[in-house]
Amino acid sequence: MIKKKRKGSVMENMIVMLLNMILLCAFLVIIFGAFSGVSDKWQMRQVAREYSLIMETEGYLKPADQANLIRELQSCGLYDISLSGTTTREVNYGDKIYLRISGKYDERILAFAGGLSKYATRTSNLTINRQTTAKQ
Repeated sequence: MIKKKRKGSVMENMIVMLLNMILLCAFLVIIFGAFSGVSDKWQMRQVAREYSLIMETEGYLKPADQANLIRELQSCGLYDISLSGTTTREVNYGDKIYLRISGKYDERILAFAGGLSKYATRTSNLTINRQTTAKQ
């Protein structure tokens, strides 16, 4: 004997669709929250790559470029920036040059507390090390 499934009422179908929409929105909020920090860090690494290419042609990180680098990293959200270990004096053709960036970054994370979610910030240390050869 095969039991026939009864059709749901309009109200039941609407409740199911509403719950699905709420779950989908919650899922999207979690996904976008998780990837916002990745985007900022990717941007910081792109800035470091750009300046390491400048250093290749110049042979070192000039003071004007150093100030611009710090300004661009700060616009990405990095603070307490240190460039210690970076090549700041001109080197000969073929010598190694280093770009070492360290700083702090406030990550926004989605925290769950008692069934409720809210954004919280967590400070993380970020270090970018690049090494290349002088080609000036």
